[in-house]
Order: sequence, then structure tokens, then C-alpha cells
Amino acid sequence: MKGYLDLVPISAKVHKKQSRMSVFCIILSVFLVTAIFGMADMFIRGQILQAQSENGNWHIGIRNITDEDAAVLAARPDIKTVSAYGVLNFRGDQGYTFGKKDTAIFGCDEAMVKDIFDMLSEGTFPQGEKEAVVSDNAKEVLGLKIGDQITVQTASYEELPFTISGFATNTANLLHEDSFGVFLSTEGFRAIYPEVENGKASDYNTMFYVQISNTRHIQNTIRDIKTSFSLTDDQVSENTKLLGLLGQSSSAFMMQVYGAATVLFVLVLCAGILMITSSLNSNVAQRIEFFGLMRCVGATPKQVMRLVRKEALHWCRLAIPIGVITGTVVVWLMCFVLRWLSPAYFGSMPIFSISIPSIIAGICVGLLTVLLAARSPAKKASKSSPLAAVSGNANDLQPVRKAANTTLFRVDTSLGIHHAKSSKKNFVLMVGSFSLSIILFLSFSVTIDFMKHTLTPLHPWTADLSIVSQDQTCSVKNELIKELSSNPAVDSVYGRMFAYNVFVVINGETKPVDLITYEEKQFDWAKNYLLSGSLGTVQNQNGTALVVFEAQNTVQVGDTVTLSMGEKSSNMEIVGMVSDCPFNNSADVGKLICSEETFRQLTGESDYTIIDIQLAQGTTENDVNAIRKMAGGTYTFSDDRMSNSNTRGTYYCFGLFVYGFLVLITLITIFNVINSIAMSVAARIKQYGVFRAIGLSNRQLVRMIVAEASTYAVIGSICGGILGLLCNKFLFDKLVGFQWGDPWNVPIAELAVIIAVVVLAVILAIRGPIQKIRKMSIVDTISAQ
Repeated sequence: MKGYLDLVPISAKVHKKQSRMSVFCIILSVFLVTAIFGMADMFIRGQILQAQSENGNWHIGIRNITDEDAAVLAARPDIKTVSAYGVLNFRGDQGYTFGKKDTAIFGCDEAMVKDIFDMLSEGTFPQGEKEAVVSDNAKEVLGLKIGDQITVQTASYEELPFTISGFATNTANLLHEDSFGVFLSTEGFRAIYPEVENGKASDYNTMFYVQISNTRHIQNTIRDIKTSFSLTDDQVSENTKLLGLLGQSSSAFMMQVYGAATVLFVLVLCAGILMITSSLNSNVAQRIEFFGLMRCVGATPKQVMRLVRKEALHWCRLAIPIGVITGTVVVWLMCFVLRWLSPAYFGSMPIFSISIPSIIAGICVGLLTVLLAARSPAKKASKSSPLAAVSGNANDLQPVRKAANTTLFRVDTSLGIHHAKSSKKNFVLMVGSFSLSIILFLSFSVTIDFMKHTLTPLHPWTADLSIVSQDQTCSVKNELIKELSSNPAVDSVYGRMFAYNVFVVINGETKPVDLITYEEKQFDWAKNYLLSGSLGTVQNQNGTALVVFEAQNTVQVGDTVTLSMGEKSSNMEIVGMVSDCPFNNSADVGKLICSEETFRQLTGESDYTIIDIQLAQGTTENDVNAIRKMAGGTYTFSDDRMSNSNTRGTYYCFGLFVYGFLVLITLITIFNVINSIAMSVAARIKQYGVFRAIGLSNRQLVRMIVAEASTYAVIGSICGGILGLLCNKFLFDKLVGFQWGDPWNVPIAELAVIIAVVVLAVILAIRGPIQKIRKMSIVDTISAQ
């Protein structure tokens, strides 16, 4: 041994038991940071993949610039791709058709379908004005192949011939609208664009999509582009979702999100520091005699401080790798679950993905927290008295200034409370450790409200396929329901009849409503959305209806309305109100829901306006095509599978991220409380032995330990609850209130859950020390090290 610091590995072997808890605390802190950062990294990766798939891999779009300026922009070294983009008949209101279906005409450069949207599934991009890439749904329905000739018809019946050069993947909008897409080169698109005067890019409604090379400094590049080309804010639009995920958005809302993320990071860092500080403090308290003896043989206070710090770093050699590895395993599990929940988006994500940011964060935060946490215990150890260490009274140096207050409680309970408060530093650390667990939970719980506002989960009535009347009349044959029900690829099928803009008279006021039917399955789903009234009455009694809640509703439950159906008028009683329904329309038009029998009596119609289909698991494209053929070509065949997959993938990804965080924090809370109580009891084990020697029973010692632990828990819960609610409100205002204006309410459920977790953790925490004390003899307890 050449110096005092060589004692560190020897001391680690001798004091394995005392060091075990400290090592465990470091592991927990590193695991917490690694897992949270890893989960956040995987979430962001998944959302970036989804954002690029849905909205394209572009960073900004620029309007009203010339082709020459676009060429200059594309030549810049900080720009990766610039592509022109224009569209005709996107909403089906300009009369372009192909194969008797509405057709959207897109004009773009090759980079658009290859680099920005990655849509080219087969063939090549159009090389001339008379070549076109066609969407895959047109290929499937019409049996097209590369080289075929197609003709697009305009609203004025002009025919536009093209040769197919390739096929593009379907978009959610094309499938929902049951329309085709035809992709032309920019030159081909401009050649057919109607009513162009000057031939400028702006005349063709062209947007230039820009992909920036260096994604770390996107905002700097955007500002430079605006300055160089004298662009206004209205001319430049950001891909807000993608830039937000890249941490480069300038929107006010995303700035609020970044601020909230910073607060959560600081809270995680503080939790790690307090957890390790509390552990090291208790560890040093148990070995104060050892440090006093070091002083006896000549060690200076500075050398003792260095010894404590090196011991803490020595534990890091084992603790940090274990924490990083366990955190990485959690990240792997998340990747596996994401691939399983949404293979369409996350299928390319490797199961054993390594999150470099989370590993670096785990290592750096682990070392940082250990060094910061070791400062206070190191100072305490350096002040150890050599005389007290030699006399064996190193743990009893603190003078008793105030006796335990026995006015309200028994002596043993009062002593437990007194022990908890005797060391201000230890009391603050213990209470802080309890409080931060509650603060963390209440802070992260805000992300649930954020998720509910940003994402809309699929409703039970959401259809995969819909067969819709083209003229919005009751013209979809009801016999289709029976045919579809017998198809093994169909899980459920249900139809609705619509009567649009029916005028009703209520309290002397006339207003338009849409009258829609439900059948048994839909009435069953409506149970979860019933605000008042009765569903059974609407199902079984003719002449009754439900009203869908709207803020400006003039129709209320109990009202009787008069419907005008042509020359016929009928009275209808409103017997219930629901909060939501499967259809949206103008806010000025109310919505009434009735049974099919009531609708038939009022209108005389027996066929449907729309038939919705939910598919069974494992349904193939051939099954869908068979259903399409069964429906025939006289109806609009709306395919929402891609849109549903997008929604489901996003919701599952975000839900896994949010609830995974909360579960992780809950587990950390339990482990932290158990560890803190165990360390506190271990630091006082000699005192408990002395109490037993002077006559205290095991039951009285148990009450003393329970009182001490309860003091930490009660004070920690009060402080954590107050500060946690303040953090909850602050984050709620930033993440939810700022964007959607919702008022903040006290999260009673979340507060009750975390306090219940703390109480459970305290109960679990005191069991081990109590059993240990009961099994130890008085002599062993007094001489315990």
C-alpha cells in the first residue's frame, strides 16, 4: 500500500454490506436516466419515422419564388434537396377523373417521390411530359402495368393521355376518398395546368419543398434563406411535427414543450443526486469510526475527503455498467413492443437498438450525481474526531439539545419521531428523496393529458372499409349487409341511413338537423357516450331520438321536435343525449339519432347511405379486393386502413412512452423508499442495540422504526404533494393550457396513486429491518458495523 487511497478496494471488500445499498442507489439512478432517455430516444425515432412517412421528409416549404431562385437555393451546400410540388383536384372538386373515379393530379420533381416521400414502389419517375406514375390502388383495381396507356378526363371532357412509367404507394387521403393519384413531372404538370397567364411558378400553385442537410442548425439555415431571398414569414412554412421531433422547431407551442422537457430532465437529475446523497450519507454515518481512525494515523481532512470520493467512484465501476445495461434492456423491450404494435412504422427499427444518447446520459449523469452527492458526506467524514473514534463514541458525537416530546405519543413513538428530526441534514435528504418521487410522478402525469389532446384514439365504431353512396342518398342496398356478414374476412358490419338537412321546429324556432340511424351494435357502443336519458327507449319505441351534444344545442332531452320531411310533418320526442358520434358536419347543423324502424316510418327508405366494415385479423389485400368487387362500382369504396394504422401506431407509441415512464417512476419510488429506510435503520443499528440493552422490547423498537419511517413519509408526502402540484400546474399550462386553453384541475387520482405507492413502499421497507433486529442478539446489535 503506497497511500491512503489504496485502502479503497480493501475497504470495499470489508464493508460489502454497507456498500451494497450505495451501489444499488447508483444503479437505480443510472438505470432511471438511461431508461428514460432511451425510451425518449426510441419514441422520437419512431415518431420521426412516422412523421416522414405521413408528412414527408422535408423541413420547410417555400411559396411564391421563381424557378431560378429555387435552382440557386438547391445549389447551396447546406441544402440537400429542393423539389417543386403542385396538385390539381386534391379534394375532388375540379372534375378530373380516370377509370370513372376522381383523380388527383400531382406535379413534382423526382426527388419528391424518391427522397422526400419515398413513394415510388415500382418503375421509374416520368422522364417526359406524357409519362406518369400511378397510385397502387389504380393498379390493383384496373389491373394496370408499366407501359400501359391511360387517359385522364378533365371537367370539360378533354382527354389527357399518358404512358405509365411506374407506380406509387397509396396515401391515406386517396384511399379514404376512393380516388386515384397520377404523378407527373413538373414539366408535364405545367403543360396541362389550366388558365396560366405568365408561366411563373406561382401561377401553377407550386410549393418548393426543401430538405436541409445539417439538421442540428435548421433554424439558422432558415433565417439565412429568408434573408438571402427576401422571404416573408408567410412564404415559408415549417414541417412543424418533424422539426419539433428534431428539436429544431421555432413554433411557440414547441418552445413550451422544450421548456417542459428541460424541467423534467432537471427533476430526474435532482432525484438521482438526492437518492445517491442520502445513501452515501447513511454509509458514511455507519463508518464514522473508521474515518476517525484514519485521522488517528495521520490522514488529513482533505485526504479523508478524497478517500470518500474515490470510494464513491470505485462503486461506479460496477454500478454504472449495470445501470446502463439494465436501462438498455428496457429500451430493447420497448423496441420489441413497438415493432409488435405497429409493424408498418416500426418494423424497420431493430429490436436490439442501441440508444447512444441514453448511454452517454446514463454514464455522465451517474458520474455527475456521484461526485455531487459525495461532497456532503466527504465533508462530514473529514470532520471525524480521532478522540471519539478511539473511544468508540463516534456515532454519538451530536449533543442532545432537546429531549423527545412525549406529550402526544408514547416514548417509543416519540423517540422514532425525534430520531427522524435529530439530524437536520439527514432529515432533509430523506424528506427530499420522498418528495422528489412524488414530484416526479405528478410532473410526468401531465403527459397523459398532453397525449389525450394531441392524439385521438380509435373509437369502437371506427371502420376499416366503408361503402358509401356517391350522391349521399339511401342507395346502398341493405342486402349487402347479409352478404358481407358471411365473409370470413369481415369481423363486423353495420349500416346507417342518413337524411341530411331536415328542418325541425323546436320551441317555435326552425333549424336544420341531420337524421341518422343506429342499429343494435351502434346503440351498444353508444352506452359509453350516453350523457342522459335512455338508449332502450330509442331502440324499442318509434318516434323517439337521441340528440348529439353540441355547445350551441337548442334541443334538449325531454323536448318534442317537429320534423318536416317533404310535405309530411312528424313529431319526435328527444329521450336521450350522447357526447359523441361517428360523423361530423357543420356546427350549424344538429344531429339526431333514431332507430332504423323510426327512420323507415318517417322517410319510407329501407336502404343505407353508408355501410361500415371492420376487418378480421389477418385480412389480406385479396380479401379486400374481393369485398370491393362484392360492393360493385356504383358506390364509393373508402379504405381507411392506412389512416387507422397511422392513428393506432402513434397512440400506442405515445401511450407506451408515457405509461412506461410512470411505471418506471413508480418502481423507482418503491425501491428508493425501501433503500432509504433500510439505510437509515442500518445507520442507527447500534442505538437500537443500546435501547434493547436498557430494557426496550422488540415491539417498542418496531414502533420506533415505524414512527421514524412514517415521519419521513408524512413530511415527504406533504412537501412532495405541494411542490408536485405546483410543478403539475406549471407543466400543464405549458403543454396543455397554452395550446388548448383547458383549465388546470387538481390531479386527485394521480396524487392518491403516488401517495398510496409511498405508503406501500414504507410498509415493505420496514419489514426487512424489523426482522433483522428481531433476529440479532443484543451483543451483536451493539457491536454491528
